Amino acid sequence: MVNAICPKLTGVTVRPVEDELLILDSETQRIHQLNPTASFIWRCCGESASEAEIASLLAEKFAVDKDIALRDVAETLRRLRELKLVVDA
Repeated sequence: MVNAICPKLTGVTVRPVEDELLILDSETQRIHQLNPTASFIWRCCGESASEAEIASLLAEKFAVDKDIALRDVAETLRRLRELKLVVDA
């Protein structure tokens, strides 16, 4: 079974700024600015992709090694979970 994740959509406003995202979390009254890599990962979460699937897409898009991509995806998702910007489906 795939451990899917999805962006938290309730209580957030998302605004694209070039390749980045600005996310206003109205529950915490915080604004988060995601760099292009984190923005890509967050957008992939909206497609209910697993960490491995997101890492594969990231490696392809940014031309990085799949092991590095998997590590970066895991770390980014860990941080997004801490901030409650993604939730496990």
